[in-house]
Amino acid sequence: MNFFFGINSLTLQSKITIPRFQNNKSTKKKYKVFQIEIVENRWEINDYEDAVLNDDFYQIENKGISNKKIFCLATDNEVKKFENNNDKKLINLNSYTDTIPAFRANLQVSINKGGFSSYQSEYPFHMVTKKGSILSPLSSLCNKSADKNILFFKNIYELPIHDKFAVYFINLKTKRVIKKEIVLTNFLNEIIIEKDLIQPGIFLFTDKYIGIPIFCSIQNKHIAFEHTHPPHEYILDENRFKMVSKLKNEFNEIIN
Repeated sequence: MNFFFGINSLTLQSKITIPRFQNNKSTKKKYKVFQIEIVENRWEINDYEDAVLNDDFYQIENKGISNKKIFCLATDNEVKKFENNNDKKLINLNSYTDTIPAFRANLQVSINKGGFSSYQSEYPFHMVTKKGSILSPLSSLCNKSADKNILFFKNIYELPIHDKFAVYFINLKTKRVIKKEIVLTNFLNEIIIEKDLIQPGIFLFTDKYIGIPIFCSIQNKHIAFEHTHPPHEYILDENRFKMVSKLKNEFNEIIN
C-alpha cells in the first residue's frame, strides 16, 4: 500500500495525480481517493469527493492539499476495516498499489507566473511502521547558484501523533552540527537551506524518525525538484549496508 502527499507552501502550489490503474491491468472503479488526517489524537478517514476524475487518473488540486493530510486509494469496505481498528494506528488496507513495475503517482509543484516541476509522491506503507535515521548529502541535490533552496521533509508515522524530532545539518569533516531544525511527525516540514550549507562534506541527518526528503531549488521562477536516495544506493560494495550503518553511528556520536 502507498500513501500520497502534497505540498502546501507560500512559495509553491502543488497538484497530485494518482493513476486509477495498475500498470498492466484495467481500472478498478471501486477504488476511490480517501483523505486521512489526525483529529483529536486519532486518525480520521473520509472519502475525498473533490478529486478531479477522468477515465484513468484522480487529480487533487492545490486547494485540497494540506501539510497534515495524506491520501490513499481504497474501497469502502477497506475503510470500514480501518474504522473498526478504532483509528489507533495506520494499517495496510490493501495491495492495490503494490505493483511491478512500481506504482507511480505524480506530485507537481509550480510557482505563480513561473515554471513547474514534478516528482513521484508515493510513501510506502513499510516506512510508516519504522523509526530510524535519514542520511543525505546536500551538495549533489541543491543548487548553490539558486535564489532559494528548500528542503521539504515528509514523515508519515503509524501513530496519530505530532511528535517533535530534529533534522541536523552536519559537517562530517569538522564533526560539527552546523544547523538544527525541529520538525514534526505526520507533517510536511519546510526548511530553508542556506547557501553556506551547500558544500561537500555537509549532510542532512535525522535522529529519531525516517521520512522522504525532497529538495527544491528556485532560480528566476524556474524550479528543480528532486528527492534523495538512501546512501547504500550510492555505494557499489557487497558490504554497503554495514558501511552505511557504521557511517550513521558516526553521525549519532556527533549529535550526542
